[in-house]
Amino acid sequence: MRFSAEELASLKAIAEREGVTVSEVVRRLVRAETGHLPVASEVLLPAVLDMTDQLRRIGLNFNHAVRAMNEGRVPYDEDLESALMAVGDLVRQFREELKAMTIGSRKARGAKP
Repeated sequence: MRFSAEELASLKAIAEREGVTVSEVVRRLVRAETGHLPVASEVLLPAVLDMTDQLRRIGLNFNHAVRAMNEGRVPYDEDLESALMAVGDLVRQFREELKAMTIGSRKARGAKP
């Protein structure tokens, strides 16, 4: 793919402003266009990692609740089980999306541009 001189100048200006490579700018644009979450900045990364861990713990609690019902340690309730499974699935999905935000750019990981 080739960019016009004007397009490339715009990409370079964005990259310089953001402190990333032109390739990273293009990656971010592709991620945004395809509906993926952005990669977390250094400032947000600790909060995203903390949320990811909290969601992991919530998911474990949901699994324990469903297991307790399946093993008969608490009265079985089909509606409750369905609700727990649905919420557990959402928690796992959100956690995976947050994990994807922690990937970082190649430059931030030390790779050559």
